[in-house]
Amino acid sequence: MAPVIVTFLSDFGLEDWFVGVVHGVILTRCAEARVVDLTHAIAPGDVAHGAFVLEAAAPDFPPGTVHLAVVDPGVGTRRLPLAVRARGQWFVGPDNGLLEWALLDPGAEARALADARHFRAPVSRTFHGRDVFAPVAAALAGGARFEELGPVVRAPVRLERPRPSLREGRLVGTVLFVDRFGNAITNLTGEDIAAAFPGAGDDALEVEIFGRTVRGVSRAYGDSPVGTLVAILGSSGRLELAEVNGHAASRWGIGPRDHVVVRRSA
Repeated sequence: MAPVIVTFLSDFGLEDWFVGVVHGVILTRCAEARVVDLTHAIAPGDVAHGAFVLEAAAPDFPPGTVHLAVVDPGVGTRRLPLAVRARGQWFVGPDNGLLEWALLDPGAEARALADARHFRAPVSRTFHGRDVFAPVAAALAGGARFEELGPVVRAPVRLERPRPSLREGRLVGTVLFVDRFGNAITNLTGEDIAAAFPGAGDDALEVEIFGRTVRGVSRAYGDSPVGTLVAILGSSGRLELAEVNGHAASRWGIGPRDHVVVRRSA
């Protein structure tokens, strides 16, 4: 059979053996799998961060890809283990909102992982990434039927996503997370901005956070002098606040859930 891609995203970090042993479980059960590490630097327990990264990365993988995502602060509790079939791909992880992008697909189907034949035994109460999710991802990569994994879940947990709002000519958004460069990535997309301000060019807008105003939306990080706070549409298509050759979050005190406002320049 042709190799099937299994992506792997987690908050495990790389200091311990957790990532490596999950690779081992997958390859033991499906030697043909091609495991691609998306990232293991998700902030510990930050489901929203993991969901954003999965949403940003999954569209660039081919149909048939299996996405294994483990950010699971509720491991060992009554939260369900889940698999979702959506967008021509499979998603495996905890039922805690992490798989939100898959669930946004109107044709998405979610199933609880109930067939213990696919699990690694014994199942630890603290490491379902190794004992439940990884072997199920491997099973799907090896051709297991999605319908046999377990019963349909009619109401999977959904992620509470902050929504942009437009009030009196002000488009209000929220910082979702800060990347390793210190860029504050918001929930405002280029489409949101274009719809709110039709016909407005990048130079006709300004962005405000904490009372500080950024004039215009830059096309590149280096278009302004070093140390300047800039607004830019990043590679994810979302508005970011960044400092040229610096760390915007630490210098300007920007963090998740902070509000940002876009408006036409005065």
